[in-house]
Amino acid sequence: MGRSQRANGLRLTLGAGWLIVLGLAVLAGCSSILQVPPEHIVMINGRGNPVDPTGNVGCAEEPAPCDGSHFWFTAYPEMTRDRYDAYLSKLFEAMRRDAPMIDGKKRLLIFVHGGLNTQVGTIQRAAALHRTIQAAGYFPVFLNWQSSLFSSYFDHLLYIRKGQDLGVAGVPFAPFYLLADVARSVARAPVVWSFQFWNDIRSIPFFTPPDETDARRIADDVKREGIFDLAEGDDKRNIAEMIASGFSWFVTLPTKLLTAPFIDAFGKSTWEIMLRRTDLLYHTDGDFSTASDVAKRAHTEKGYQHVQADGGFSVFMRRLQEELERNGGADAWDITLVGHSMGTIVLNRLIHDFGTSPSGTMPFNRIVYMAAAASVKEYEDSVFPYLAKNPRAQFYHLTLHARAEARDRWEPVRYVDLPPRGSLLVWVDEFLANPATPHDRTAGRFTNLMVALHDTPEELRRRIHIKEFHAGADVRSTDPQKHGQFSAPFTFWKPECWEPKRPSSPACLAGR
Repeated sequence: MGRSQRANGLRLTLGAGWLIVLGLAVLAGCSSILQVPPEHIVMINGRGNPVDPTGNVGCAEEPAPCDGSHFWFTAYPEMTRDRYDAYLSKLFEAMRRDAPMIDGKKRLLIFVHGGLNTQVGTIQRAAALHRTIQAAGYFPVFLNWQSSLFSSYFDHLLYIRKGQDLGVAGVPFAPFYLLADVARSVARAPVVWSFQFWNDIRSIPFFTPPDETDARRIADDVKREGIFDLAEGDDKRNIAEMIASGFSWFVTLPTKLLTAPFIDAFGKSTWEIMLRRTDLLYHTDGDFSTASDVAKRAHTEKGYQHVQADGGFSVFMRRLQEELERNGGADAWDITLVGHSMGTIVLNRLIHDFGTSPSGTMPFNRIVYMAAAASVKEYEDSVFPYLAKNPRAQFYHLTLHARAEARDRWEPVRYVDLPPRGSLLVWVDEFLANPATPHDRTAGRFTNLMVALHDTPEELRRRIHIKEFHAGADVRSTDPQKHGQFSAPFTFWKPECWEPKRPSSPACLAGR
């Protein structure tokens, strides 16, 4: 066999090998989700457009419904606006028919997940939980948005330039954006390491950092006055777990020092795209271009100055307002809003833009923010005006214990945690965002929330409920210990799990 034949044979062998690997990856990545409940899902992609949640590969027929399989790395098919209208009509038909009637009102629960969720994962959550939530007395609607790590970073790297989606025109700049991220990781490394060490010190026993001291002092006053409904958590860590945690920190310190600058640089870019996407859920790029279909339609009917917000969630909320008005009005319905992490940013906009309708105030009678990634200021600006308009509304803050927040760790094997410690909210406050004042820090950290509690108008204080969970291995069967546990396995639809006066229960971490 000649040299060229051997080379061709090698190339064929390598090519076949890559095809086999790719095929195995596709098979491993594909999954069938039994009984995807489209009547309980509103799903929007990273451009703010509605997509079909019933599958993204092996579609039975185009256009939607796909009724196929779900592949982690494949985009879900976008719906045309006519198709989306028909899709929502079926959802609202199911809502009218199946929403449980409690105390003379039909009850809905709208849940918005946080960042770093894959699209497949959000559909799996809805498939796993919708029946359980309905049995608990709600018609659930899962507002799913594209917030995965890789899709967000690739948008930053390839397409998004100064707030605009340039499409393929942005690709030539990708090497420079990547170089800038790498350079940032190197230049900011000393700053990031200093923040990292400070956060690690916060979890040391018998040491209370100044912001936690402030929070505990304020909590003492709040409990003495008895106006705010507050349950303060306790640090229940035992000596053995603290020793094990300290030893694992020491052993894995090199990997923490290595990964922290990259989390800062690449994570910041990803965070900014995810923030962009929370806005696109309500206002797509087409809202700001006279060449878009929504602008042309407005121009034909009334003029460009009458463009309506075209994001998938805006369309859904306008339809929901119309449905409630046609079916008894706000007094005939009872809606619970639950958001986790960045989902609270999404809910802030929903409450601000759609808390009132032409027929009156929307009945968002219970609002639950779990480990809110929204800033304190965003929370105050959106929630306080709404609570003033709806005297029946109750608001619930659920937070990790301050020590659990600081020592939150990603550990594929227990006590083997390679990246820096700290919850996502710690990373946002210290690495990913750039808060200019305490108001710009995340509202879901107990220490941030308590020092701003005096901002709450006097007339709203009895309707604000704050629950800080306990920290420690001995209570991990009853109290969330990590940021991600609020959406799984925490049973976020159970009122007894929100209420500060009720002790934590294993039923609140009952999984799916």
